[in-house]
Amino acid sequence: MPQEIEPGLLRAFRYFALVALCYYAALILYTLAQTPQGLASIQIQWYVNFTGTLVLFIYLSLPTLQARLKKFYLPIALTMSAGIPVLSSLIFLTPRATIPDLTTEPFWLLFPNLLVTVVLLAWQYSFGAVLAFTIAAAIMEELTIYLLIGKIDSQTLPILGLPLVRAFTFGLVGEIVSRMVAIQRVQRRELIRANVRLIENSKTAEELTLSRERNRLARELHDTLAHTLSSQAVNLEAIKLNLEPGQVEVAAMLDQALKTTRDGLTDVRRALKDLRSKPLEDLGLALAIRNLTTEAAARANFSLNLEISEHLGNLDDEVEHVIYRIAQEALANIVRHAEANMVSLRLTLEQGCLSMIIKDNGRGVNLADIDFESSHGLRGMKERAKMVQGDLELTSRVGEGTTVSFTLEVDDD
Repeated sequence: MPQEIEPGLLRAFRYFALVALCYYAALILYTLAQTPQGLASIQIQWYVNFTGTLVLFIYLSLPTLQARLKKFYLPIALTMSAGIPVLSSLIFLTPRATIPDLTTEPFWLLFPNLLVTVVLLAWQYSFGAVLAFTIAAAIMEELTIYLLIGKIDSQTLPILGLPLVRAFTFGLVGEIVSRMVAIQRVQRRELIRANVRLIENSKTAEELTLSRERNRLARELHDTLAHTLSSQAVNLEAIKLNLEPGQVEVAAMLDQALKTTRDGLTDVRRALKDLRSKPLEDLGLALAIRNLTTEAAARANFSLNLEISEHLGNLDDEVEHVIYRIAQEALANIVRHAEANMVSLRLTLEQGCLSMIIKDNGRGVNLADIDFESSHGLRGMKERAKMVQGDLELTSRVGEGTTVSFTLEVDDD
């Protein structure tokens, strides 16, 4: 995997290129004003530097090049930064009768470009890259000075030693920057690890809080609603035993009330079981949905056609919870109202699209007659779908059944 460019490096690189561009432009304008009659060699060097730096600035300002060149993008820019003044200095490689004063020669234009290149190399890469560049630059400078002077003696030896001093300076700067960047990288990794641990601890605390709250609600429902329905069923049974013969209508009404009470008690017990257990955490989404539909089929006595993909990807916990609750509510509606004898559930993940379709062949409804605001179950399904930016569609026709479709675009990663 190619190394990512360090944060802020390209911005600093562009800033340097912009400053150098303005500097060379000011030199060109100044020398033109001083010597309008013709171009001296120094002016030619300004033009070369200006043109090269302009190309470098444009190169650094185009993000499309970074996307295309990838790992080669930064090395090319660093090569341009160091190579532009070197190429321009070749203009002065002419035989000299006297030893030049390099402190006033344009040859010193190499220093800022090479120094910036060293800093950027140390920032992005290791000290080894800085060392290799420093040695190569020193050799190139030695050759350039030798070609410029043309001889080695006691007078030229101090001048030939300048690249070595400069190489030592570059190496020292590169070592300092490399150590600072290494420390920064370690601190960044530690910060990321700390953030991950903080998120995990927060998630654990949230799950513990939710578990305690679910258990509290389960206890309250068991102690209140479940006991009330059980007592109501016993009372209705007692009333039914005390009916006088011939009260057929009253007996039928009592039977219906008993059935409704027992069904309600069954639903309460199932809700208590769901509150106390964590099917998603214990079983996973696929198996939890399979068990949910199998239990619904057993309660309502309908045939079941299941199609659940084995690989549903690494879905977020919130997405899995939403899918499970939508399926739970849709199946509960089928059990209570649909009077269906065939139900199909299809849960798949294909080309980044997660899809769940629950279809029955029951009574169906006229959607125009449904008040979604007062229907807490249907409204809850829609609200859950919106929580994860999913789409929920409900289609139904009287006598032809109902279809609930949930789709969600998910990241393949």
